[in-house]
Amino acid sequence: MSNTNNPKQDNEEYHTEPPPEQAQKEDQADKAPTPKRTPQDWESLVNQRIEEAMRNGAFDNLRNKGKPLDAAPDPHVPPDMQMANSLLKNNDLSPAWIGDRGAMLAAIERFREKLRTIAADFAQARAEATTPQRGQQLDEMWQAYVASWRAEVVELNKHILTQNLKQPVTFLEIFPLRLEDELKRVSG
Repeated sequence: MSNTNNPKQDNEEYHTEPPPEQAQKEDQADKAPTPKRTPQDWESLVNQRIEEAMRNGAFDNLRNKGKPLDAAPDPHVPPDMQMANSLLKNNDLSPAWIGDRGAMLAAIERFREKLRTIAADFAQARAEATTPQRGQQLDEMWQAYVASWRAEVVELNKHILTQNLKQPVTFLEIFPLRLEDELKRVSG
C-alpha cells in the first residue's frame, strides 16, 4: 500500500491487494522447499562450476603451473611442524633463523670483500713506494688494519656462534673466521 495523501487512491489499492494472510500463503507457495541434493548432484554441480571457471580462465595464472606437486611430507620434520612449514613455504616466508643465516653469510662476504679491496690497494701502494719511509708508513698502516680486523673477526665470530646455536640442523653450521686464513686467501 502506498503512503500518498490521496485517500481515494489508497482505498482502491487496499481493495486490489490480497489480504495479508493470502499474501503470506502465496509467498510460502513461491518458496517451496528445494529438494535435497544427492552426492551425484553435488558432484555434477562441482564439476560444472570447475569447468565454468576453467573456461573463464580462473586457473590460468596459478603459481607453479605445469610443475609436479610435492605431496610427500618431509620425513625429517616432526609432524607438528609440517603444517607450520607448509604454511611458511606456501606464503614464501621462512623461519627467522634462515633469514638470520643469510644476513650472517652476507656480513662475512662484506668483510671478505673489504679485505680483498684493502689488500689489493695496499699491494699496489707497496709496489709504488719509492722511499723506505713510505714503506714503513705502509707497514704501520697495515698493522693498524690487521688490529682492527682482529676486533671485527672477534665480533663476527660471536654472531656466528649465536647463529649456529639458533639453527636446528648442524650441517648448516657456519665456521668461525680465522684472520690468518682470510689474509692468506686475499694475498695468495
